[in-house]
Amino acid sequence: MRILHYFLGFHRQGGLNRYAADLASAQAAAGDDVFALYPAGGWRVPKKTVIRKRGKCRDVRCFAIIGGPAVPLLEGIQTPEMLLDCPRRLSTEEMTKFWRLAAPDVVHIHTWMGFPEELFEWIRSSGAKIVYTTHDYFGLCPKVNRLRPDGTVCCDCNDENCSQCNRFAPSERQLFLRNWELLIRLRKVLLPLKRLIPSKSPSSETAARTIDIKPFGLLRERYVNWMRQCDVVHFNSPVTEKIFTAAISGLRGVMLPITHGGIRDRRKKSVGVSAPLQLLFSGSVLPYKGLPELLKVLGELEAQGFDNWQLNIYGGIGKNQKRVIYYGNYEAKDGWNILEKSDLLIVPSICDETFGFVVEEALCCGVPVLCSDRAGAKVLLPPEWVFSGAGNLKEKLKEIFSDPEILLQRKKSLRNECRFISMTEHVGAVKRMYLTK
Repeated sequence: MRILHYFLGFHRQGGLNRYAADLASAQAAAGDDVFALYPAGGWRVPKKTVIRKRGKCRDVRCFAIIGGPAVPLLEGIQTPEMLLDCPRRLSTEEMTKFWRLAAPDVVHIHTWMGFPEELFEWIRSSGAKIVYTTHDYFGLCPKVNRLRPDGTVCCDCNDENCSQCNRFAPSERQLFLRNWELLIRLRKVLLPLKRLIPSKSPSSETAARTIDIKPFGLLRERYVNWMRQCDVVHFNSPVTEKIFTAAISGLRGVMLPITHGGIRDRRKKSVGVSAPLQLLFSGSVLPYKGLPELLKVLGELEAQGFDNWQLNIYGGIGKNQKRVIYYGNYEAKDGWNILEKSDLLIVPSICDETFGFVVEEALCCGVPVLCSDRAGAKVLLPPEWVFSGAGNLKEKLKEIFSDPEILLQRKKSLRNECRFISMTEHVGAVKRMYLTK
């Protein structure tokens, strides 16, 4: 089978890109002809759109779209017209040349960000099967994650709300610069320099700018129409299935949890629990990940005399307290050691996370997980280890602190039976999904 994956590229981080890259590589190892196509930025906005070869990465032949629609990531879109009326279109000659090289049976799209309208029309006319995986909410939400600028969850993506959320979005030129491969590859070197740049508040001119709200609706209609034309919509969790089917009437698809290449059995033969219990939070310390809510709950429990715990926070910085320690960001290779030293991973997200690999990573290490019902990876857990809201989280933690034997029994259970998915198994399931009629 000849498979073309469209995602943001091997050079980018994040769950979406890790999944797409690992899946493409595993499919190539299984004998399929696999290609990767991704949007590339630059130091300026190009005058035309072209597709260029980028060599091979992990046995996958790579191509870059240069000069296509801007990629907003979490920054938003200043004006929908920059996507709706993009003057730089792929020529028929460019698409013909690329299609002769790839000639895919299946086009697997992992995000709509940066995807050219003319290429979608070309794929439909080619007869190739189109599969779309719901890794993000772009298409429904121009800022990708259904979060307002203040970090609260937006449950109503309408024209008025979208215009307000995107009021301070970067210009098209800024978005192209941020998506420049060279800058992304130098990210580790350049990141420390960011602290030296003074932060700027939105100017009064930008704040006063009037935005036409109608184009936001037109942009949403475009992507909704594309999703309806897909042969298969792959919901990567019950959360995305619920949100997308509620937003798009008549949308049908397949719910299939995802995985990545690092998932394998890492469970230890012997199990035990620490004293105090080692709790783990891994992720952004911004409010949408639920850390402030978790800290509040733990503070209330501590005031009630439950002090047999320590919370270790990885992924951001903050003020250390007696039982709360911030470790900042960490290398991916160190993540397994962090998990193995933990007694309980807590995922307190208040946003609608499309999946959440950290849950699956914890399970393959035999580490119990207490997960919010807003995280898609809850599908991997039994109901008693999923909570709804701060009150329910407090109840479950109080029960665990009162009887740590609960954690020990859960660890023993995970040692004997664990629900995580290897990439080899997943490749087979994806191929069956491709063949769905």
